[in-house]
Amino acid sequence: MLPREIIERILIKCDGRSLLNARKVDENWKDIVDYLTDRTRIWEWCCKEEIPANELIDYLQQHEENEFQKWLNIYINWYSWQTPSRMFCDTIPVPLEMPMPTLTSIAVSRNFIAVGSRDGRISIFTAKWKKILVERILAVRINSLTFLESTHTSVAVNITILVHYEYGLYIFFFDGFTTSSTTFHDVVSYSVYKNYICYEKVGGRMTIAKLVNNGGKIEFEEIWFSRIYSPSNLSCMKMWEGVCTFLINNEVKIYEYGNSAKPVDMMKKKTKITFINPLNTLKPSLYILRNDIIVRINCSRMELNDSDDLIEFFLLSKDGQCSKKVFSPWQIFYCFITCIYLYGNTLVLGTDTGIIYIYNVSHWKNLDLRKYDYKFILGQHPIIGVNVKETKQERRFYVLSPFAIHEVYGYLPNVY
Repeated sequence: MLPREIIERILIKCDGRSLLNARKVDENWKDIVDYLTDRTRIWEWCCKEEIPANELIDYLQQHEENEFQKWLNIYINWYSWQTPSRMFCDTIPVPLEMPMPTLTSIAVSRNFIAVGSRDGRISIFTAKWKKILVERILAVRINSLTFLESTHTSVAVNITILVHYEYGLYIFFFDGFTTSSTTFHDVVSYSVYKNYICYEKVGGRMTIAKLVNNGGKIEFEEIWFSRIYSPSNLSCMKMWEGVCTFLINNEVKIYEYGNSAKPVDMMKKKTKITFINPLNTLKPSLYILRNDIIVRINCSRMELNDSDDLIEFFLLSKDGQCSKKVFSPWQIFYCFITCIYLYGNTLVLGTDTGIIYIYNVSHWKNLDLRKYDYKFILGQHPIIGVNVKETKQERRFYVLSPFAIHEVYGYLPNVY
């Protein structure tokens, strides 16, 4: 056998997959890999070299900055979901006594889970589904929930949740004992990334604000605004790692926010996309999944074999080029798509028949919705929301229907 020093020099130049395999050779090789893990940044190097940058942004948000073996955990989860057929993947229902009104939204942070309902009630739980708070904060339906800030220690709880309802945003604060709130009226749509929020008001005014802690009081500090004038119309938007992407009619524009941003800066034109059907002919669902992935879902539901029932994926390149993939959900699934969620290299589709389909999307140009990696039947009600939490060596999706929540988890046994 080669001297230990030589093996170390060889392994430190290997990719992550080779390191995982080397660790299983024998106890001596295992000790060498563990030594490199503890004493070098080898797993950080593997992540930054092997994982696409856009995917890595997703994963980093799921882990604490100073988390022990953060980069190793990120690599193991990414590597496991690169080959879903080898994983152990299963689903479990959440045994909760939920309020009678139907559920409408779910949000997941590192420490908490929040569920919204049709009657304006919000329920907050720990990661183990221990109930912390149930409170009716609105008199109308909660459309969506987003964690802006949350911490949980042995002595303190600090939760900030963004609650979206029809034409309004409700900022909900909870410190473990008392609650407080701030309301923004006339808000049509919004997007959040870390402590930044972009929201659209009635009349086409766009605003980007930063969440700041002013002497213990949470406030929004406006850093940019613009206005979209008729007949232009904002279809959707997405904040993502210093860039806010807007789809205005069929034109994609971006604004780069950050320390150098100025309130008078203009949006930059990126590209134009062409829809199969004009936007005004149907009531489509439009999503910017990432700054390079836009999806349009048409579901007319009038005729089951109607050619208008399509899902269009627009793949944007850095040089402004755009390619497209089109599928007919009815011809593939014999049902309609009601929910779509992207996390890293995993795409989840929910349907109106209570079924979810899971895909590995490492190479978007090879995407084929007929070739899913997993299919789970979670009931008979439409899937209306999906969120995710990544833990050590496991990725867990939280799937919401109007009357139930299911956890779908997957991991690769004996990977490390």
